Amino acid sequence: MEQHMEHNGPFCQSCGMPMPEQDLLGTDREGVKTEDYCKYCYENGEFKQPDITLQGMIDLCAGYLVQQGFAEADARGMLAQTLPLLKRWRQAGTAS
Repeated sequence: MEQHMEHNGPFCQSCGMPMPEQDLLGTDREGVKTEDYCKYCYENGEFKQPDITLQGMIDLCAGYLVQQGFAEADARGMLAQTLPLLKRWRQAGTAS
């Protein structure tokens, strides 16, 4: 089931976080803001956690969603369905 968010603006293509404000955007190698990734995932053209796996990102993000009031099982289920569709994880190939 597709969920609709109530904001405009890009979503981080690594963690899925909404980025409605410019100060949440990551930066490329020249320090220019990019709408592909948030500042928590991407800075100066590099991922801050280059070796994190998709499962690791789900684990990390689930903790933040639980803090925001989501049930852990719901958070993990939503992340497991949405994160594999994002640019960072699509490029990594499919899990077997």
